[in-house]
Formats: sequence, C-alpha cells, structure tokens
Amino acid sequence: MIGSGGGFTGAATAYYLFEDGKLFGWRNRDTTFTFIAQQTPANTKKVFATFDEKCKIKTTKFDYPGNTYKLVRWKKGKEIYKVAWGESGKIVPPNYPKFYDSFMAMIPASLRLK
Repeated sequence: MIGSGGGFTGAATAYYLFEDGKLFGWRNRDTTFTFIAQQTPANTKKVFATFDEKCKIKTTKFDYPGNTYKLVRWKKGKEIYKVAWGESGKIVPPNYPKFYDSFMAMIPASLRLK
C-alpha cells in the first residue's frame, strides 16, 4: 500500500496492490474500495521484489509523517511494516521516494482518485 495525505483538510488517499495483481484505491471519505486496474503477474512480482529487496521494508524504521505525508506499507499475514515521511528536516531513506513515484506511475492519471 502507498498513500498520502494530511494538510489543512486531512484528506488521505491510498492504493493497495494485492499479490494477485488487483489494484484498489481508497480515500478516507470513501466507504468502499475502488477497483483501479489489474496488474500483470510480472509487474506485481517486480513491485513486491523492489519493496522487499531495494527498499528493505522489513528492516527500515522511519516514521516521520509531518503535516503532509507519504507512506508505504506492507502487510503479509500478521507482519506489518510501514515507512512514512513528510516532516521537514528528516532525510527519507534511500529508494522510498523513487519507489513511491514508480508505484504511482503504474496508475494512469485518469484512474487516480481525486
């Protein structure tokens, strides 16, 4: 899952990619998830591998969301790992902003939640 939010309105948006390649979106004002797209098995595998191997989500401890924030989260079974950033003066761990941008690039602008 990747997400962003905060600021004056407190609005939040998140996108969830499941192991079967289904991609859903959610906003904190929604009562249900919105199906966005079906990712290919190769692309889904690449996203999870990057998350685990390059971002090292399981060992990265960084939770500084600030007033506005971006976050990535991985939940597998009972394990949950999260990295959040946005607080000024805090240096985001390497690979996270790039991973976030790459994930968002999978979602055509016309399908992004507004």
